[in-house]
Amino acid sequence: MILGYQIEKGSSAIAIKSLIQKACLERQPSTFQFLTDGGSENVNSIFSEFINSSDIPIQHIIAQKDVVFSNSMVEALNKVIKHQFMYHKEINNENQLISVMADTIPIYNMIRPQMILGGNTPEETFSGLSIDISRYTYNFTEQKQLRLARNKKNTCKVCF
Repeated sequence: MILGYQIEKGSSAIAIKSLIQKACLERQPSTFQFLTDGGSENVNSIFSEFINSSDIPIQHIIAQKDVVFSNSMVEALNKVIKHQFMYHKEINNENQLISVMADTIPIYNMIRPQMILGGNTPEETFSGLSIDISRYTYNFTEQKQLRLARNKKNTCKVCF
Protein backbone atom coordinates (compact mmCIF):
# COMPACT_ATOMS: atom_id res chain seq x y z
CA MET A 1 0.00 0.00 0.00
CA ILE A 2 1.25 3.45 -0.78
CA LEU A 3 1.35 5.22 2.57
CA GLY A 4 2.90 8.37 1.20
CA TYR A 5 4.75 9.84 -1.71
CA GLN A 6 6.70 12.93 -2.50
CA ILE A 7 7.73 14.36 -5.83
CA GLU A 8 11.41 15.27 -5.92
CA LYS A 9 13.96 15.92 -8.61
CA GLY A 10 16.16 13.24 -7.05
CA SER A 11 16.22 10.79 -4.18
CA SER A 12 17.52 11.95 -0.81
CA ALA A 13 17.72 10.79 2.79
CA ILE A 14 15.77 13.85 3.93
CA ALA A 15 12.90 13.02 1.55
CA ILE A 16 12.81 9.38 2.71
CA LYS A 17 12.80 10.44 6.38
CA SER A 18 10.01 12.93 5.70
CA LEU A 19 7.89 10.28 3.96
CA ILE A 20 8.26 7.82 6.82
CA GLN A 21 7.43 10.51 9.39
CA LYS A 22 4.28 11.51 7.50
CA ALA A 23 3.18 7.91 7.05
CA CYS A 24 3.65 7.20 10.76
CA LEU A 25 1.72 10.33 11.76
CA GLU A 26 -1.16 9.62 9.40
CA ARG A 27 -1.48 5.87 9.94
CA GLN A 28 -0.14 5.56 13.50
CA PRO A 29 0.99 1.94 13.16
CA SER A 30 2.10 0.05 16.25
CA THR A 31 5.16 -1.16 14.32
CA PHE A 32 6.61 -0.32 10.95
CA GLN A 33 8.70 -2.43 8.57
CA PHE A 34 10.64 -0.53 5.96
CA LEU A 35 12.14 -2.68 3.19
CA THR A 36 14.67 -0.93 0.96
CA ASP A 37 17.64 -1.63 -1.19
CA GLY A 38 21.07 -0.59 0.03
CA GLY A 39 21.09 2.76 -1.76
CA SER A 40 22.62 5.77 -0.03
CA GLU A 41 19.20 7.49 0.19
CA ASN A 42 18.05 4.59 2.41
CA VAL A 43 21.18 3.68 4.36
CA ASN A 44 22.63 6.76 6.03
CA SER A 45 23.05 8.55 9.35
CA ILE A 46 20.01 10.83 8.85
CA PHE A 47 17.62 7.91 8.52
CA SER A 48 19.38 5.78 11.17
CA GLU A 49 19.12 8.60 13.73
CA PHE A 50 15.45 9.05 12.92
CA ILE A 51 14.70 5.32 13.33
CA ASN A 52 16.49 5.21 16.67
CA SER A 53 14.63 8.27 17.99
CA SER A 54 11.17 7.41 16.66
CA ASP A 55 8.30 6.69 19.07
CA ILE A 56 7.12 3.98 16.67
CA PRO A 57 9.35 0.91 16.40
CA ILE A 58 10.67 0.99 12.84
CA GLN A 59 12.42 -2.08 11.51
CA HIS A 60 14.59 -1.13 8.55
CA ILE A 61 15.20 -4.22 6.43
CA ILE A 62 17.82 -4.00 3.72
CA ALA A 63 17.18 -6.38 0.84
CA GLN A 64 19.92 -8.88 0.08
CA LYS A 65 21.65 -7.97 3.36
CA ASP A 66 19.16 -8.46 6.20
CA VAL A 67 16.99 -10.83 4.18
CA VAL A 68 17.78 -13.12 1.26
CA PHE A 69 15.10 -11.67 -0.99
CA SER A 70 15.11 -8.42 -2.91
CA ASN A 71 12.87 -5.39 -2.78
CA SER A 72 11.21 -6.54 -6.00
CA MET A 73 7.74 -6.04 -4.49
CA VAL A 74 8.43 -2.31 -4.28
CA GLU A 75 9.92 -2.28 -7.76
CA ALA A 76 6.81 -4.09 -9.03
CA LEU A 77 4.67 -1.34 -7.50
CA ASN A 78 6.79 1.28 -9.26
CA LYS A 79 6.30 -0.58 -12.54
CA VAL A 80 2.51 -0.70 -12.08
CA ILE A 81 2.36 3.03 -11.36
CA LYS A 82 4.49 3.87 -14.40
CA HIS A 83 2.91 1.49 -16.92
CA GLN A 84 -0.73 1.53 -15.88
CA PHE A 85 -1.11 5.11 -14.72
CA MET A 86 1.60 7.34 -16.18
CA TYR A 87 3.26 6.30 -19.46
CA HIS A 88 0.10 6.65 -21.54
CA LYS A 89 -0.42 10.22 -20.33
CA GLU A 90 1.32 13.33 -21.49
CA ILE A 91 3.04 14.78 -18.45
CA ASN A 92 5.00 17.90 -19.33
CA ASN A 93 5.66 19.53 -15.99
CA GLU A 94 5.67 19.07 -12.23
CA ASN A 95 2.10 20.35 -11.78
CA GLN A 96 0.78 17.77 -14.22
CA LEU A 97 2.75 15.05 -12.45
CA ILE A 98 1.33 16.17 -9.10
CA SER A 99 -2.19 15.99 -10.54
CA VAL A 100 -1.66 12.53 -12.05
CA MET A 101 -0.24 11.19 -8.80
CA ALA A 102 -3.10 12.70 -6.77
CA ASP A 103 -5.52 10.72 -8.97
CA THR A 104 -3.39 7.57 -9.11
CA ILE A 105 -2.71 6.84 -5.44
CA PRO A 106 -6.37 6.55 -4.32
CA ILE A 107 -7.13 4.31 -7.31
CA TYR A 108 -4.17 2.06 -6.53
CA ASN A 109 -4.87 1.90 -2.80
CA MET A 110 -8.67 1.78 -2.65
CA ILE A 111 -10.15 0.76 -6.02
CA ARG A 112 -7.74 -1.53 -7.88
CA PRO A 113 -8.02 -5.10 -6.53
CA GLN A 114 -4.84 -7.14 -6.57
CA MET A 115 -4.48 -10.85 -7.17
CA ILE A 116 -1.51 -11.04 -4.78
CA LEU A 117 -3.87 -9.78 -2.06
CA GLY A 118 -6.55 -12.30 -2.98
CA GLY A 119 -8.60 -9.65 -4.73
CA ASN A 120 -8.44 -7.13 -1.92
CA THR A 121 -7.30 -3.61 -2.48
CA PRO A 122 -4.22 -2.59 -0.50
CA GLU A 123 -6.46 -0.48 1.78
CA GLU A 124 -8.72 -3.44 2.53
CA THR A 125 -5.78 -5.65 3.46
CA PHE A 126 -4.13 -2.86 5.47
CA SER A 127 -7.39 -2.38 7.37
CA GLY A 128 -7.52 -6.08 8.24
CA LEU A 129 -10.13 -7.38 5.80
CA SER A 130 -9.53 -11.09 5.37
CA ILE A 131 -8.48 -12.32 1.97
CA ASP A 132 -11.20 -14.19 0.11
CA ILE A 133 -10.15 -14.98 -3.46
CA SER A 134 -13.73 -15.92 -4.39
CA ARG A 135 -14.76 -12.24 -4.10
CA TYR A 136 -12.12 -11.46 -6.71
CA THR A 137 -12.75 -14.34 -9.10
CA TYR A 138 -16.55 -14.25 -8.82
CA ASN A 139 -18.12 -13.80 -12.24
CA PHE A 140 -14.78 -13.93 -14.17
CA THR A 141 -16.19 -16.11 -16.96
CA GLU A 142 -19.25 -13.93 -17.51
CA GLN A 143 -17.19 -10.75 -17.42
CA LYS A 144 -14.77 -12.15 -20.00
CA GLN A 145 -17.66 -13.03 -22.33
CA LEU A 146 -19.13 -9.55 -21.88
CA ARG A 147 -15.78 -7.89 -22.72
CA LEU A 148 -15.38 -10.06 -25.83
CA ALA A 149 -18.88 -9.16 -27.03
CA ARG A 150 -18.24 -5.45 -26.46
CA ASN A 151 -14.89 -5.61 -28.21
CA LYS A 152 -16.41 -7.33 -31.26
CA LYS A 153 -18.94 -4.49 -31.58
CA ASN A 154 -16.15 -1.90 -31.51
CA THR A 155 -13.68 -3.56 -33.88
CA CYS A 156 -11.31 -1.37 -35.80
CA LYS A 157 -12.06 -1.59 -39.54
CA VAL A 158 -8.35 -1.24 -40.32
CA CYS A 159 -7.51 -4.33 -38.26
CA PHE A 160 -9.99 -6.65 -39.97
